[in-house]
Amino acid sequence: MNRRSFLRNLALGAAGGYSALLAGCVSTEPQPEPGVVKYSNTPDQAELISDPHFLKGFQLVDPEARTSNYGIWCPFFETTPVWKLAQWHTIQKLSPNGMQRTASRDSAQIANDCKAVTVTTPEHSRSDLILEVLGNTEYQGTPRAGDEPWVHLLVEQAIETKPRLVDLTALNFHLEARLLFAKLYKPKQFDETKHAAQYQVFFYLQDTNRKSEGYGEMIWFGVPVYDNREWMTDRYEAADFAGSGMFICTLAHEDVCPDSAHGGKWITLEADLLPQMKEAFSIAQKKGFMQKTKSLEDIRLTGMNMGWEVPGLLDVSLQTRNLSLRCES
Repeated sequence: MNRRSFLRNLALGAAGGYSALLAGCVSTEPQPEPGVVKYSNTPDQAELISDPHFLKGFQLVDPEARTSNYGIWCPFFETTPVWKLAQWHTIQKLSPNGMQRTASRDSAQIANDCKAVTVTTPEHSRSDLILEVLGNTEYQGTPRAGDEPWVHLLVEQAIETKPRLVDLTALNFHLEARLLFAKLYKPKQFDETKHAAQYQVFFYLQDTNRKSEGYGEMIWFGVPVYDNREWMTDRYEAADFAGSGMFICTLAHEDVCPDSAHGGKWITLEADLLPQMKEAFSIAQKKGFMQKTKSLEDIRLTGMNMGWEVPGLLDVSLQTRNLSLRCES
């Protein structure tokens, strides 16, 4: 459940990252496809992301009753999904019966007038997941005034093993991403302090010690993938303005990738996130958060989400593949 606010640059403004969008559209040409990244667990390394190619499908989370699911979408075979699909503040939720599949059965999609989710088997096109949000339709052509909630399209899951940060020596993150398109409507009304489109990955760092006074306190730890307002985003540390009140720490784009997604080419984001996660806990306490949590020993990695927040009149689509988070202990 992504509570990450898009407000990172409300006061600062963009550094020209949305200039291409003001012209109307960013498109891409097909890029050469490297081989699928495959990992095998070893005694001191383990993959923490379950179903990283999204082949088992999704539980569809009800946008109103957020703790309940209204259906299951299994694109290729009947199974029990580990992923949830969240569609906060949408005017039209996806239907599990609205699936389309290509003739070769290599890809499947659920879609409506506002959004689309596509899963493709990695053995063929090697592109696991495409999330598409049609912001102009979601907001019915009227830019947000600024106070209203905004549209999210996220995939999320719990981390089954919930490792303690102090028990790990590394958390190696990997993701490949490509912006397929980004189209801005009514550019003369675009306000970078109110309107945007962001794609991010967030991990949940939570105090799970029931004996701790800070039980339940958490940090949203973010990895930026794309922001229409900036070519390369800066580090962000602040309170979550979108509801939770917890601390958000989002890395700078250059911390995980030297290339921008704005160019429409495949980019690779990767880093050992463990040192930055530990530092985020220290920074949170210095800034007045996590005050009841007394020790890093109480902090576990409990879950993650990935996807779009779209507060603006933007139609956007981004493709990802080879998601991985491998821990070393």
